[in-house]
Order: sequence, then C-alpha cells, then structure tokens
Amino acid sequence: MALVPVVRDHASAAFFDGTRQGEFRLPRRRDTGEHLSPHTPIAADDDVEQVAARGTGRVVSWSVVHHKLPDGGAFRLIVGIVELDEGPWWWTRLDGVDPDADLGDLRVQVAFEPSGPDPEHEVVPYFRPAGPN
Repeated sequence: MALVPVVRDHASAAFFDGTRQGEFRLPRRRDTGEHLSPHTPIAADDDVEQVAARGTGRVVSWSVVHHKLPDGGAFRLIVGIVELDEGPWWWTRLDGVDPDADLGDLRVQVAFEPSGPDPEHEVVPYFRPAGPN
C-alpha cells in the first residue's frame, strides 16, 4: 500500500480515472503525437487527449530510502525514475527488486494499488520488473 492516501483534484482527475481502470494515462498532443508527463499543466486551449500508455519503461535512476518504524523495526523503500517507453519520466516506487542490485536500465511494468482504505483514496501506480515478452 502507498505510504499516504492520495485524493484527486481537478488537475489529476483524468489520470486517476485511468488508474482506477488499470491504465497509466498520458496526455498526448494531437498535432504532434508527443506524449507528455501526467504532471504537465494543460491549458484549456491545448489540443491534448488522454491516452493509455503501454505502462512499460526502464529504470533511469533509483535510491533506497531507509525508514525507521515506531516499534523499532525498519524497512527499505526503493524509489526510482522510470523513463516510459513513450518518453516521459515518472518518479515512482519500485517493488519486487533487490535494493542492493544495479537497477540501471532494468525493464519495468506498471502495477496499481489503492492508496488507502476509503473509496475517495485513489488507485496509484508503481513499477516492478517486467515479465518476459
């Protein structure tokens, strides 16, 4: 589960509509076909459509974040930057990877999970190693 519950706002609604359906959506310019990051501000007069991305990419950079728990335990969270096959970069949690391994250029695929227990908590993406093609 995500570390904190996520709730949509107007700017993130199209993205979270996709994650609830198991799609990683990207804005794409109709005139050029360029895929943009979901974080890109879209003006009302921009000719942009929301499209489902393949949900695959490669790890560009990563870090291991060490967390200490209130009960004295600890865990390591692997976070990274994934270059999506469509081009944009996405900052994300990496799951199912060895925190001590060299993850550079690792092929990954998107997965989704609820960010919290309540219905208003959004489904969020994270990435894990890609299966064989």
